[in-house]
Amino acid sequence: MANGSFKKQGSAQGGLNPSARLLVAGWIGSMVLVALLTVMLTYDFSDDESAPERNAPAAGQMADSGQDQGVVESSPDTQIEGSDSSDQTAANESAEPEEPAEPQFMPGLELAGRTGIVQLAASSLPPSDVVAEWCRGLAERVNGVASSDCMSGAFADSGHKSVNGRPLIVRQIDATSRPGSGRVMLIAATHGDELSSVGTVFSWMNMIAEEGTGYEWRVAPVMNPDGLFHEPPTRVNANGVDLNRNLPTAGWAKESRDYWRRVGFEKRRFPGESAGSEPENRWLSEQIEEFQPNVIISMHAPYGVLDYDGDFPAPQKMGSLNLHRLGVYPGSLGNFASRMKGIPVITVELDDADEPPSDDEIKQMFTDLNGWLDRYFRSVRQASAGNTSADAG
Repeated sequence: MANGSFKKQGSAQGGLNPSARLLVAGWIGSMVLVALLTVMLTYDFSDDESAPERNAPAAGQMADSGQDQGVVESSPDTQIEGSDSSDQTAANESAEPEEPAEPQFMPGLELAGRTGIVQLAASSLPPSDVVAEWCRGLAERVNGVASSDCMSGAFADSGHKSVNGRPLIVRQIDATSRPGSGRVMLIAATHGDELSSVGTVFSWMNMIAEEGTGYEWRVAPVMNPDGLFHEPPTRVNANGVDLNRNLPTAGWAKESRDYWRRVGFEKRRFPGESAGSEPENRWLSEQIEEFQPNVIISMHAPYGVLDYDGDFPAPQKMGSLNLHRLGVYPGSLGNFASRMKGIPVITVELDDADEPPSDDEIKQMFTDLNGWLDRYFRSVRQASAGNTSADAG
């Protein structure tokens, strides 16, 4: 009776007799439709509206110096960046409340927080096998470097190799303020037996991650991996060349030979057969040309002093290190970057080549460095505005 009654009721309504399968299929179809509507309301699929936002420069990103607007040359050796009406526009825009970023299907590639697209993308992805192997080896070799910190540090394989085929690794850190004040290059382990320089750089990068930065940084923690990973570590690279005597400076052919004769043909200071002959230095030259740093900081050891090459007043102190100018040498970075390209170079000579300084000393050094950078870039802005008086270093 129940079945017959059910059929009769359906026939009286003039519709088809529903079955359990049709009911289930209808329910599933309704759920799929609701899900699709939810996705369309949640995500923005419009390419036209999102394109300008994706094409806008990341926070703190600056154009190459050759194309900067408002660039003023205070001397043939020094370039300074001006500020024009676009700076005021950027300041007004930054004062307005920012709309929260729309969620994307690939947040690691699209969402740009205040630390910039590069950092955000890299932090959401595991390191490449090359970087992971480099980090593990570095943590085993250098005090002050943790493998976990290294692998989460957004390092990238530049694709360039040392003499023995070891990767040359670099990290890009964008400014956390808008707009960024300038570009700073930080390098270490130009001499492979100066391990403390690497540990100190890693500590500084951790401070940048915790406190933020007003500058865009490019960091090369190990310029001479063949020397650093040699047993025991060596000052020179795998070709037996002192990389800090091999850069292509003016008059290198004669001056480098005169210098090497003065140091008694010491193997640790062999400048090489020709200027810029080493792949590590060719890579460094390319990095400088590409990044166009306003300042370069080079970490060394173990003289325990602060050296400086540049026209702007020198920093007088960094932590416990006092200014003591060592002069320039044929093929040295101070000679190459400062004299030939007009880029101030701060050379930090730590006290010990193996052990990095104490945590308090590292922190004070970084505080003093940032104080000098603030004065330098403030002077740059003043000069570009027509006030040529420079703050003391």
